[in-house]
Amino acid sequence: MLAEKFYLSPYYICKIFKESTGFTFIEYLNKMRVKEAQKLLRAKGSTVLGISEKVGFGSVSNFGRVFKEISGVSPLNFRKLEK
Repeated sequence: MLAEKFYLSPYYICKIFKESTGFTFIEYLNKMRVKEAQKLLRAKGSTVLGISEKVGFGSVSNFGRVFKEISGVSPLNFRKLEK
């Protein structure tokens, strides 16, 4: 969508993004999703499945894998540690 909006190639957009931020677009997006998920997990009241959907993950298993890769713990363990 960005490439189309700015009339640039997707490859070029990704290259500029990586040079500017040090992250690929997907790495950055996943970090932002996990950061938001951490806020929601602290607030309680939502299920892990609900949170994974809210922050844009298509499956709860992918959410759990990415969350653990970035934060070092699973979403459930994160919630327990934040008590």
